[in-house]
Amino acid sequence: MSVQNAPLEEIISAVDRLRRILTKQNSPQIRGSQERSLVKATALSWFHSARSNVQTPEESVLQKVDNGFRKLLEFSDSATSQSRYNSHLKELRKDLINLRSQIILPVTKTGARFDQLELSKLIADIRMQEIITRRLNETRICVEQKADLAAIVMMGALLEALFLARVNRLADKSPLFRLKCTPKDGKTGKAIPLTEWTLKNFIDAAHEVRWIRQSARDVGNVLRDYRNYIHPEKELSHGISLNSTDTKMFLAIFWSLAEQIIDSIAMGG
Repeated sequence: MSVQNAPLEEIISAVDRLRRILTKQNSPQIRGSQERSLVKATALSWFHSARSNVQTPEESVLQKVDNGFRKLLEFSDSATSQSRYNSHLKELRKDLINLRSQIILPVTKTGARFDQLELSKLIADIRMQEIITRRLNETRICVEQKADLAAIVMMGALLEALFLARVNRLADKSPLFRLKCTPKDGKTGKAIPLTEWTLKNFIDAAHEVRWIRQSARDVGNVLRDYRNYIHPEKELSHGISLNSTDTKMFLAIFWSLAEQIIDSIAMGG
C-alpha cells in the first residue's frame, strides 16, 4: 500500500464501520448523542487528517468527497433517518473508491493503447479476437467523440467478454462454482450457469481466484455501477451525468483489469 493510499484506506474503513454501527440501531431515527458524535468524528477525520495526504489530478473527484463529508456533518447536528444515512454512506464510499482509483491507476491518454491489448494470449479463436478488436475500436471512437455513456457501457461489456474468455481457458471450471462469491439460484441454492453471471460476479470471482488485485476489484465494481446509468430512469433519479473526466478514469480502470486478466494466464490456472 502506498503512503498516499493509507489514509484513504483508513477513511474507507471508517465509513464502512460507521455504516455498520448505524444500521444496527433499532430506531428509524439516529438521535443518540454517542452515535451522532461518531458521525461527526468520522467526517472531521477526513478534513483534519486524511484529506491533507491526498493529491489527485481530478479536483472534481476530491470536491465530491468533500461535499459528502460536509453532508455527514450536517446530519450529525440533528436527528437523521437511518435510511438516509445508509444511502448517503453507500454513495460516499463509492466516491472514495473513485478517488482512490485516481491515485492507484494512471489516467490513460485518450485513444492510446487500443491496439496494444494482447488478445491472442487470452483468446485462441480468431473470430472472437476480431469481434473484440472491432469493439475496442468502437470504444475508442466513443472516447474520442466524447460519447461518454456509450464508452463506459462498451467497456463494461468488453470486460465481461474478457472475464468469460479467461474462464474458458480453464480445463476444469468446477472450482468456480464452489467459491464464496459464486452466485446461486435463490430457489434451488445451486450455482447459476456462467452464461447468467453478471460483471460483478466475474469481478468478484476473479479476485477470489487471484486473477485481479483487491484494488482492481473495488474500482471495477464502480465501473459496473456506473455502466448501469444506461437506464435513463437511474440517471434521472441519481442526478448523475457522465463526462470525459469520468471516461478517462474508467478507461484506466478498464486497462488495468484487462491487463491483469491477461497477465494471470502466466500464473497458471
